[in-house]
Amino acid sequence: MSKAKKMTKMVKKSVVILVTAVLCLLILGGFLIYYLINENKYYEIESRVDNVAKEVKKDKEGYKTVGWIKVQGTNIDYRVLYAPGFDFTLDMDSFAWTDADFKELNNLVFIQGHNVLNLSTTPLVANEYHGRFEQLMSYTYLDFVKNNKYIQYTFNGEDYLYKIFAVSYPYTADLDFLNKKKYSKKKLEKYIKEAKENSIFDFDINVNGNDKIISLVTCTRMFGRSYSFKVDARLVRKYETINNYDVKKTKEYSKVEEKMEGGILDETKQA
Repeated sequence: MSKAKKMTKMVKKSVVILVTAVLCLLILGGFLIYYLINENKYYEIESRVDNVAKEVKKDKEGYKTVGWIKVQGTNIDYRVLYAPGFDFTLDMDSFAWTDADFKELNNLVFIQGHNVLNLSTTPLVANEYHGRFEQLMSYTYLDFVKNNKYIQYTFNGEDYLYKIFAVSYPYTADLDFLNKKKYSKKKLEKYIKEAKENSIFDFDINVNGNDKIISLVTCTRMFGRSYSFKVDARLVRKYETINNYDVKKTKEYSKVEEKMEGGILDETKQA
């Protein structure tokens, strides 16, 4: 074979390799773009600013609408009231409430809601007949948590998005519902540490004292009347991806499983 033919063959081979490499890069780039686009579509904010404005106009004496709460995977999608001394046993539309009247978004916000119909040791998941915070109990189950990790809170004309980092059964008396001040970084770090240590799930998410936290709390009888059910989440950081991150059970979950296996259907009879 002549030198010219060898050179031509080498050039053709190089071109094939180059074209193949370029095609591979384009394909990989396409997959990366598709992945990033769809990861950021894991949760899309649907503004509730107008909803809050409409409810404010309907406020009655004794309470006022201060925000709107929306929890992924549930029918929790309604107003948040500030109503000190209000009788929450009255028949009203679905609502949640807070005991602190913040003028700006605090670094720890407690929001409470009723759970009247989902108090057994085997909570129902996203039952259509539950209209208050009953569906929050869906976060008892790993399969549900895997696909529902975001909480949306609308406050002061802004829609804020939070990533869930802990689910727990705290002693109700230990919860700081009446807090009306910003937590110090040290105090917030302590709160975060305890929430993660007591969590029945381990979320692959970083949380620290510089974050802003929201805590949703409702009634439970899983461990008796003295305990609550709590879901903690931290504000999505600037430029952070809105994605589906990993989660797994912790050793604390064994306590829940033990209760579930006990077959107690009506925990309202427990002390």
